Amino acid sequence: MQDHELIKRPGRGWTKWERGTGGEFEIDKIWWDARVLHFAKLNCSCAFSGSELVGIILWGFRGEKWCMKAKPADWQPLPEVYRLERERGRQEALDRIRIAAQSRTLAAIERTGKRRRAPDVSAV
Repeated sequence: MQDHELIKRPGRGWTKWERGTGGEFEIDKIWWDARVLHFAKLNCSCAFSGSELVGIILWGFRGEKWCMKAKPADWQPLPEVYRLERERGRQEALDRIRIAAQSRTLAAIERTGKRRRAPDVSAV
């Protein structure tokens, strides 16, 4: 994919350019099977459903905007079982990140010995 292909919105069957960061979430609702690839040198991310381009998200010097391909006539929403599984997976990933951050903080405190004890009340 080249830069000049992403500057203009593709032709018919695509939504208008929208501003804001909600683009990825809108694409997730319609194209729930799409995978997003990030192109850092082009300052864009593209969503692909199989080998078909279904969404373009521009960011960086171009500003935040996105567009996506219109949903097909035989479109079906994401089955509830898969949606719940995705949410559970995202929550587990966040929990792993929180636990890792806490363990790094505790390890740093133990290494430096900066954990202070409260003054003993009985000594006063």
